[in-house]
Amino acid sequence: MARGTSLSQLRDQLRAEIGASANPAMGTNAVHSMNLLLSRTQERLWNDFDWPFMVVDRDVPMQTGQRYYAFPSDLDFNRVFQTDVKYSSTWRTVGYDIGVEQFNFMDSDEGERQDPVLRWQHTGDVQFEVWPIPASNDTTIRFKGVRNLKPLVMDTDICDLDDKLIVLFAAAEMLAHNKAADADTKAALATSYYSRLRGNSMKSGMFTYGGGSGGSKGFNGMMGGKMPNP
Repeated sequence: MARGTSLSQLRDQLRAEIGASANPAMGTNAVHSMNLLLSRTQERLWNDFDWPFMVVDRDVPMQTGQRYYAFPSDLDFNRVFQTDVKYSSTWRTVGYDIGVEQFNFMDSDEGERQDPVLRWQHTGDVQFEVWPIPASNDTTIRFKGVRNLKPLVMDTDICDLDDKLIVLFAAAEMLAHNKAADADTKAALATSYYSRLRGNSMKSGMFTYGGGSGGSKGFNGMMGGKMPNP
């Protein structure tokens, strides 16, 4: 049981689980198929559960007058649990979604600026927008979310998830495809091991898509003598 196992080692473990030859000179097609299966299995397991060890913080400094920013490249665009902004040495929650209500208070299309940022939203595939547009370089947004998987293509690439978990599910799929007698047994082992790992993973707090925590609407701060509705 380990994370950080190389693809070539995963393949060796998979051969052992399905009772295949340990000869590394096996056919190119078989190697390629196993690699694809192992990579796809890890991706499915990564999508299925927010593994706590995959949760990371990523900071993006705000720039004066800049409305749109590149989203952190190693963070899953759709699995952000919480968003905060650091302003005047204090972290404050940032809400999600920017609409007419916000623009009626402070219109980004007119270039109006104010600190701190109170809301954010996805824009396109790799960018995000903030509101209000920052009035200084003195704030930083922090995203807490699930890190993207590292590539698992080359023999030296390493897995992010538990190697035994990946191999057991991959083996169960291969055995089922080949109508092997022990396919159900292997699938049961994989499911049992998966349940145990999930049970051991203590998730802290309530994760909320798009920002905030526990359904929070974000920091309700004074701006220009008015109280906005973030």
